[in-house]
Amino acid sequence: MGLYFFAIFLGLGLGIGFAIVRQYGGSLTSRIATGYIEVFRGTPLLAQIFVVTLFPPALNAWLVASGMAPIDILWRIFLPDPFGNPSIVLNTRILLCAITLGLNSAAYQAEFFRGSMGSISTGQSLAATSIGMTRRQLIRFVILPQSLRRAIPAWSNEAVYLPKYTTVAYLVGVEELFAWAKLAAGRTFLTIEVYVLIAIVFLVLISIISWILEYTYNRVKIPGI
Repeated sequence: MGLYFFAIFLGLGLGIGFAIVRQYGGSLTSRIATGYIEVFRGTPLLAQIFVVTLFPPALNAWLVASGMAPIDILWRIFLPDPFGNPSIVLNTRILLCAITLGLNSAAYQAEFFRGSMGSISTGQSLAATSIGMTRRQLIRFVILPQSLRRAIPAWSNEAVYLPKYTTVAYLVGVEELFAWAKLAAGRTFLTIEVYVLIAIVFLVLISIISWILEYTYNRVKIPGI
């Protein structure tokens, strides 16, 4: 859940920014935003996580070979688990996985928001300009309040997909839910039972997220639109 919340909110902030830049930016900034979105949407998430998490050890190897001091990548933050045992809640690998998930999510969220921004009629933009609004005021007071509401149904797809994407992190050594499931299955030999339980956990979690987003949309949606 830590990976999920970090990634979804990082992706939310970056996604809105990239959507604005792509929709209303200049020719150069719009192309940069488009390039970022296409790169992260066009390459596998697993490859992105491998590249980002393996970069610090590769950088340290280069620094040592060049006679320079390596960067400390072995730091850890411990907190007690529900049983009182110290557990790693954050280290370099977990942080890099969370950042990569957020950067990947931002590319998809940007397209959801860009689509909702494009659905705002040009008449509203012309009306805002005619009363003296700047482009920044137009985006802040006219475009964003409407487009963020309209984007919720499409954006909810990313919100419910992302918990399943976090399972990729266990392939690079992050002790998330699937890593513990693999450990439990190896110790008990109850492979089917363990993974059925994991599936139920995800089903309940995603159902809760879907309900929250549906409730939020019904509260904030624009009547008649």
